[in-house]
Amino acid sequence: MPVEKRVWRVGMAFGLLLTMIAGQAWSRPAMNVLTINTKDPMSYMQWVKGSGKAIGDSINATVGGMCLPSAGYYGPGEIYYWHLFADHATAMGAEQYNPTVMEELKKLKAERVVSRGDAYSVLMAEPGDYQVGQTFANWNVVVSTRDPAKYVSEVKRMSAAADENGFSDIRFTVYSYLTGENAGKLMAVIEAPNGKRLGAMLDALETDWAATILGDMAKIRRYEHGFTMICEVVQVSEG
Repeated sequence: MPVEKRVWRVGMAFGLLLTMIAGQAWSRPAMNVLTINTKDPMSYMQWVKGSGKAIGDSINATVGGMCLPSAGYYGPGEIYYWHLFADHATAMGAEQYNPTVMEELKKLKAERVVSRGDAYSVLMAEPGDYQVGQTFANWNVVVSTRDPAKYVSEVKRMSAAADENGFSDIRFTVYSYLTGENAGKLMAVIEAPNGKRLGAMLDALETDWAATILGDMAKIRRYEHGFTMICEVVQVSEG
């Protein structure tokens, strides 16, 4: 990239994920996401803030957090509780209802339903710092494509162009669904420090430099679903 992406100090947790992506194709980072529906989302999120570290550590997650959607959600009172893992073996080997999780669940006062659970592979990620308490804004787009490698290449191209045009604080990530009705589809994520910066990036997609790339993307992908959200990190591995 002609312009070096401006990031916060890269934490050990996400640095590990990037090492896996760059050097070991056979050990790709993974992510699990639970979709929660509750009539009391604020109470549920307070519980996640208090119990997230213990739960994330107990399942050997590298990073854990939650996202509250602002648009495009599947149902009312929706929250996304996610964990990143160094590899699929760790993600799939995690005991979801281990004694620590069960003990922390006893502290949850809000009634909630786990409406779906999704497993992902991390196909592309850029340096970023995940620290407990950090917040950020996302635009997530689920796409279908017959050429995932080409699509990832186009996302990297968009990232480089964003750097050159005043958006070096924006991160791009691409995931591949492993489960559910979206299995085989991709999810592209534009992550910004806050909602205003995310909105500015979306505005910029109308400019010539971005529109050209989007036009090329349109030839190889189809939008399936899109949603926006505000996220917060609740757990980061100390290892």
